[in-house]
Amino acid sequence: MKKFVAIGMAAVMAMGLCAFAACGEQQPAEEDQSITLEDGSVYTGEIADGKPNGEGTLTDVNGNVWEGEFTDGLLQGYGNYRGADFVEYRGEFKDTKFDGLGYIIYANGDQYWGQFEEGQKIGVGKMIFADSGCTYEGDWTEDNMSGFGWMTWPVGDIYWGAWRGGAPQGFGCKVFYDANFSVRGDYLTYNIYAGRMLNNLMDGWGLMYYAESGGVYVGEWSNGIRNDTDGTYYFENGAEWLKFVGTFSATENNGWIWGEGTMYYADGRVVEGVFHGTDLVEEESVTYEEPEAVDPVSLLMEDPLVAAMFAKF
Repeated sequence: MKKFVAIGMAAVMAMGLCAFAACGEQQPAEEDQSITLEDGSVYTGEIADGKPNGEGTLTDVNGNVWEGEFTDGLLQGYGNYRGADFVEYRGEFKDTKFDGLGYIIYANGDQYWGQFEEGQKIGVGKMIFADSGCTYEGDWTEDNMSGFGWMTWPVGDIYWGAWRGGAPQGFGCKVFYDANFSVRGDYLTYNIYAGRMLNNLMDGWGLMYYAESGGVYVGEWSNGIRNDTDGTYYFENGAEWLKFVGTFSATENNGWIWGEGTMYYADGRVVEGVFHGTDLVEEESVTYEEPEAVDPVSLLMEDPLVAAMFAKF
């Protein structure tokens, strides 16, 4: 009788231990629960010490949703975000902010792949702008294109160079497509500029190759227009003129020759005077020298930034 009782007690204890072990194995599943945080956010997932800890989903009072691995209430590592404003993000998080490598698509269709820091685009990334169709690849600072980058426009324009505050600023190279004479993809049929930029306009010193005429201007620019008292224009091969050195007016002749300067002719004449366009309106002196023709395209390709841009194609 005593032996039977002993065996029965052993069986009960064994069953109890098995049940306890089974409960221990089920504990993680029981931790998947929902809690409301102090700010009104609702979290569903794994919890420890009364905070989100582990895999879970957090929805704030505005309807924004975070999914991923939480530590002490903050999303860390790889996760997903869906905003109430239709912004979606997949990538790395730090303290519930976009931080590291990620992909984001905005409500208007803009898309970005690249680096983030504390919720902002900072580092290197690629952006496709849905409305304009432009694509940018390069440096970012505080959500703005800033540093060195490359942008293409649907019309065929390309810019390669310095950016600041979301616009081409600093030294860069830009090609301008013109459907009237440019052959798409043949960049030597595009107007090509290398020089200083300000808010996406030529401003400061620069060199421009005009594909339609075959000429090259070297000198100062103001707000996108040639403006210099000592600029140089090299005419296309075979023209009556070789080059002009002198005044280009942004106000009098839309950036073309207007004022004092020296015209070098293909027949060897060197004429100093006042010019309106290629017309001599006031002669000061005439001399002769051996004409020295310049190939505008060769002059263009000597610019290191232009050469680097063409090497990228």
